Amino acid sequence: MKNILSIDGWYFRVFSKLANLIILNLLFIISIVPVFTLGVSIMALISSLNELKSDGTLAAYKVFTTHFKQNIKKGMILFSVELVGWFVPASLIYVSLKFIPLLSTLLMIVFSFFLLTLVVFPFVYTLKNLALREAISQTFAFVTLKIPYAIASFIVLVAVAYLCLKYSIIFIFLLGVSLIFYLQLQLVRKGGMING
Repeated sequence: MKNILSIDGWYFRVFSKLANLIILNLLFIISIVPVFTLGVSIMALISSLNELKSDGTLAAYKVFTTHFKQNIKKGMILFSVELVGWFVPASLIYVSLKFIPLLSTLLMIVFSFFLLTLVVFPFVYTLKNLALREAISQTFAFVTLKIPYAIASFIVLVAVAYLCLKYSIIFIFLLGVSLIFYLQLQLVRKGGMING
């Protein structure tokens, strides 16, 4: 019993990591209240989760706010890229469904690839010190060469969001977002895109 409750025991590690995920999730939710800070908040969350050690220790508030302040400009760029990346293809598919239904099938296939890219891109742009063009290029390469990891990242997003919406919306506010990003980060790492 002493081993379980010690600082080196699994109980402490699991609940310490869980507590940090909850704190980071709440900080993320608060920081996206002004919608234009979404990109900065995503970058701060990803960077903070990247620093979350295997034993679960992290000064969550300090780390998150530090990354938030450091990534304001880059976060605005991320927000713009994601906004355009979601809006333009979705608009094209909507218009093609109305006027040229045959074209919409082809556009949906192409959009599926871009969807995977949009899911992986924030991790590459946040954790690698790359210019925007190089980050986009490496993201496309990752999605093309390691498509199972990109698909798994998307499935994590959809599965956790679905479970949160189906069973308890409170879960999204408590842990959902940080859990999604944490699992996606592990998949991107396993795919070899991010070292660590």
